Amino acid sequence: MNSETSAVANSTLMLLLCGTVIVIVAVQAVIFLVRANKEAGNLGISKEIRKKVIVNAGLFSILPSLPIVIILAVLLPVLGQYLPWLRLSVIGSAMYENMAADITVKTFGLSGVADSGMTPSIFLSVAWVMTLGVILYPVANIVFLKSYTGGIRKAQSKGGFLHVGVPSMFVGLMGVYAGPYVVNFKNPTGITTVVVAGVLVFAFDAIAKKSGVGWLKDFSFPLAMVAGMASAILFNWVFFA
Repeated sequence: MNSETSAVANSTLMLLLCGTVIVIVAVQAVIFLVRANKEAGNLGISKEIRKKVIVNAGLFSILPSLPIVIILAVLLPVLGQYLPWLRLSVIGSAMYENMAADITVKTFGLSGVADSGMTPSIFLSVAWVMTLGVILYPVANIVFLKSYTGGIRKAQSKGGFLHVGVPSMFVGLMGVYAGPYVVNFKNPTGITTVVVAGVLVFAFDAIAKKSGVGWLKDFSFPLAMVAGMASAILFNWVFFA
């Protein structure tokens, strides 16, 4: 990111815009927590149990959030301090934000989101794509989710195409994301990362089942993701250093 783009991405205005939204969302979470705790008390759940649930939920939210923290660390140098912070705090996901930013900058002829040729206008285009694009999902859920899920469940109960069609579409979607890295033999680092992470996910699941350590299965994805990234660093150090 050049100095002109950095000045826009890290400006006070961006801090105010992003910070305001994050504060609103944080306040909503606190209100929900307080009301849920109060309602649990009204239902006769003891204070000790409620405290234990809150503490455990907080602790067990850390590792599953590692992929988001990793993507945040990747996006901060190229999109500034505030936009990645906003997008990974509200609605967005690690996969969507990185993909949306990368596709946008490539549309302008750059090599990727880390390209140093990003200008302020390209940065603003990235911001609009990342923020406006994700609005579709909550709006679609409000309008169509109830009728959509009802129709899917009804169709799946009858068997036929939709019984296997919906899972197949999900697998196909994952293939779109992973395919370019798995079959791109010009990028051995990407293949190594995918293979190591994939093998470790199954390994962690198997270990969890045999040992009875339930939390390991829940955290298999973020742990495998971190291990895959570590393998990429090691691979590059061994073969390209």
